[in-house]
Amino acid sequence: MGDFETWSYLRKEYLPGEYHLLFEAIDKHCEMHHQFPSFDDLKLSIRHPATKDKVYAVESIEVDIEPAILLEYLKNEYTQKEILNSLDRYIDNSVLFASAEESVQELHQIVLDIEEKVDLETPQESMQRIHLIEPQEELSKHIGLGLNTLYDQDITFGPRDLILVGGRRGSGKSITCANVANNIFQSGKSAIYFTIEMDSRAILQRCCSIATGVPFSRIRSGNLTNVEWEKVAWWQASRFVNGQERLLEYKKSEQRDYNAFHHKLTTQHELLPTQQLDVIYDPGLTIAKIRAELDKKVDRIGASVIIVDYIKQVKRSHIPSRGGQYDWTEQIEVSKALKSMAQEYECAVFSPYQTDATGEARFAKGILDAADAAYALETWDQEDKCITFNCVKMRSATMKSFSSTMDWESLKIGPETALTPKQRDEISHKSDEEIHDL
Repeated sequence: MGDFETWSYLRKEYLPGEYHLLFEAIDKHCEMHHQFPSFDDLKLSIRHPATKDKVYAVESIEVDIEPAILLEYLKNEYTQKEILNSLDRYIDNSVLFASAEESVQELHQIVLDIEEKVDLETPQESMQRIHLIEPQEELSKHIGLGLNTLYDQDITFGPRDLILVGGRRGSGKSITCANVANNIFQSGKSAIYFTIEMDSRAILQRCCSIATGVPFSRIRSGNLTNVEWEKVAWWQASRFVNGQERLLEYKKSEQRDYNAFHHKLTTQHELLPTQQLDVIYDPGLTIAKIRAELDKKVDRIGASVIIVDYIKQVKRSHIPSRGGQYDWTEQIEVSKALKSMAQEYECAVFSPYQTDATGEARFAKGILDAADAAYALETWDQEDKCITFNCVKMRSATMKSFSSTMDWESLKIGPETALTPKQRDEISHKSDEEIHDL
């Protein structure tokens, strides 16, 4: 006895039930005295006869195996038993009645539950060899949000970051998500977009409007001019391999039949392999469903950002919690899970959350704990044509806020900087000399 590091990774559940009281006795001694107990310490402190017998039994055993190897054996055995027990329960209760989708989600939920019970930490990088400067390969994975050019010059986000943006209902949270997704796509990379309240078509319509400048309301109604149809066709063609061939046909055609163009494009061409807007619509989105999709797609399409719209509607599992999606403990766990995904899949995660009138996170301020950066949206009247992102948390850079132009017809945010009404009012009251200084 005495390997404190190995003990710190041992969980009571890894041991047979009859050893749980002995584990608790050792753990209590370590917590009180900050050192491992000797066998004599345990014999004196334990009064439970059966547990004291376990101390004598353990003392009599000579083990010539490294503690770390024993720990790995216990952990592997426990994990295998948990998997088999979970599968047995699933087969007994669900396998005959579940659909294919439910079966896949249930299996991913089993994985999530076991991950919580078992330490699966990756080995830490050697302090002797770790490089102070981040490798160029890692730096190339950093992304800007694309919402403000000047801001992106100073602040980018790494492939393990969780970025949250808060706002009241109708303040532009989902519009911000669509802008980020479109900006990533336009930069030649891929975005995976999980949507709960709007379907996949609505998200793609928003992204198309942002990219082309065609008013969103006109795209949604299909009431477009010839020039606007051409812009929409260009955007669609840009998503497919050799899509420009179909676009050229469309432009030369006298009929300009967009439906015929779309049919040829989607049946004769594949989506770009590593530059995609992949939208997954699921009103009952769970962490397990997100992981199932990411397992299939992150590496295949080379995703640079995962967007989850939005955090307070995601369920930790399909089993209802006591407080529903507004249970603060559920929301904090979802936030932690999104951060874990960013680290596991090495892909930045972007997600909105709902705020109250004061700009604080509704129901659960703790959802910001896992975030690397968080912003609170401040919206102005539509005629002001600007939107402000107030930085409320920044883990590895300066806390800087920014305001960008906002086109409410095309839903495009930035990338130009905009003056807010407050700033314009301040400038109007300054002298010419002060304005020149500014």
